[in-house]
Amino acid sequence: MGQLRSRDPFRTVHVAALALCAIMLPWSTAFLSIAQMLLVVNWLAEGVVRKDLLQRFRTGLGSAAALVFISFFLLHVVGLLWTTDMEWGWDLVRILLPIISFTPVLASARRLSKDELSTVLLLGAWSVVVSTLVSLFMRPDAGSDYRSLSVFISHIRLTLLLCLAVVVLLKERPALPWLRWAGVLAALWSIFFINKLGSIQGFVILTTLAWVFLWRLQFLGRKGLRNVVRSILILLPILLLLFGILEVRKRYQLPDPALANSLERTSSGDLYEHDLTNPQTENGTHVWTFFAWREMYTGWAARSDRPMDSLDDKGNPLRSTLARYLSSKGERKDSLAIMALSDVEVRAIETGVTNVMQGKRSKLRERFEEVFFEMEIYYAYGAADGHSVAMRLEFLRAGWALAKSNWIYGVGTGDTKIAFEQQYENMHTALSKEYQYRAHNEYLTLLISFGVIGLLWALFSWWWPAWQQGAWRTSYFIAWAIIFGISCLSDDTIETQAGATFLGLYYALFVFGAPQQEA
Repeated sequence: MGQLRSRDPFRTVHVAALALCAIMLPWSTAFLSIAQMLLVVNWLAEGVVRKDLLQRFRTGLGSAAALVFISFFLLHVVGLLWTTDMEWGWDLVRILLPIISFTPVLASARRLSKDELSTVLLLGAWSVVVSTLVSLFMRPDAGSDYRSLSVFISHIRLTLLLCLAVVVLLKERPALPWLRWAGVLAALWSIFFINKLGSIQGFVILTTLAWVFLWRLQFLGRKGLRNVVRSILILLPILLLLFGILEVRKRYQLPDPALANSLERTSSGDLYEHDLTNPQTENGTHVWTFFAWREMYTGWAARSDRPMDSLDDKGNPLRSTLARYLSSKGERKDSLAIMALSDVEVRAIETGVTNVMQGKRSKLRERFEEVFFEMEIYYAYGAADGHSVAMRLEFLRAGWALAKSNWIYGVGTGDTKIAFEQQYENMHTALSKEYQYRAHNEYLTLLISFGVIGLLWALFSWWWPAWQQGAWRTSYFIAWAIIFGISCLSDDTIETQAGATFLGLYYALFVFGAPQQEA
């Protein structure tokens, strides 16, 4: 941490301001903005004192790499020319200001030393870890509400920062052994917390990072070992894809059509009913088969004071929660199954527990089960309200329609809101008004906003400066690019202050501020 101190006070403030930006990112946008202002003011003040302010602007704004990256910000400014919703357009431009605050400063300043870079990254990584501990302390009873575990910023942005923290904490090797072990434990905690957040995206990112860096490392070994590692790395994604396909096919298999002719009855003589069009299952048992509705109502009334036609504590239909819970036990939906429930199970159903295994599996597994449930409902009934993955399919459907009808130059920086509202109305979406969001895919959003040429230029502005500056040869930039690139597939990453700063700060840091050799 001694790298924050220097004989040059301007250099000390420069490194300290960068560290403060990394520290504040998972905590507070207000203090993050103050740290950015400190960085810029220090840069300007140094220019005035050293009488090279004009040269700083020439270097910071005049290099081809810096200009190309800044052009991503300017693309949004130009897009205001054909925008009608100027309020939203200018808001997006304001959010992207970190690009023009970090880039000129880092492009014109002397690059950080390896120790300075390590200091900034480690302080940022430990800050993210501490923020999760504080969040857990503040929300010890979060339960299944994984979003509430992220108190200070969006759980999606927190996941990105945790993924980067894992890379930093495992890659940096402090001199003191206890610090190295502390870093390993902090990295494991970060992975554990990503699991608590139930972030499928987070584990996709971590898996991709592991694959890429194993691929890079395997060239350092002997030829025989290289071939073995290479074969495993190629085979593993194929096996995972096949497993995923088989799992999806199994999940979406409809009930046996022969049940339509079944005349099987309950012990009290009621005929079982079956919905053969719904593939929904719980632990392999179809939910909407072997239903005895009269017995369900009378049996539940004998066990609970809460009517079966009411809602559970999570706001879902209680009869659906009950049906799912009984199915997860492999039971039929009749009075015998309900009377066999323990009092603890009855209370769990009232609170919204839908599966007998809930709470006994990892949060990641719970999230996968939740996604499968969402997709089963979506494909059976077209219902997506409140289901994040199913809603994203509707967002993408609307987004692609907009992109195809505005493929030349898009709708402009600020008109994505208006365009989506109109498109949802035109396509008669099943989404309720409160759930009619935008694309949740940054690449698609750029295509809708600026057309094909604008999207291609945006991608070029991200890729070429890093290539020109040699950043693609460094481990940290590769890791950051994977994290950012994957995040843009399922979210409008740069439309929030934290997301835009994640782009502006770390891109400028790794491309213009970090040592150019492999780090």
